Amino acid sequence: MPIAPETAFTVGGATYRLTADMVRAAAARLAPADSADPHPNRSWYALVGTHLYYVVDLVAEAAGAGEVPVKAARLCLAELAFPVFALGWNTLLTKGHPGHTG
Repeated sequence: MPIAPETAFTVGGATYRLTADMVRAAAARLAPADSADPHPNRSWYALVGTHLYYVVDLVAEAAGAGEVPVKAARLCLAELAFPVFALGWNTLLTKGHPGHTG
């Protein structure tokens, strides 16, 4: 899959554009996600440089958007070739995802 030079998403009728440089600049302004004190409502992360960031916070900061849907954030970062993954814990690890295990 080729790396996109730019990607975009729409929220509330406004379209926001992102580049990899915008994401890296946003990461420089944000504190990395803290594994010792994870946010209870943030499960999706992106790797920027050597640090992990919550995808929603990262894309919102980079684009100057107020509220960013997690799916839009994940897809935009993936298109720009940033590794994106979800953190699994608790019953997700012991029993699996209900949608996958029945």
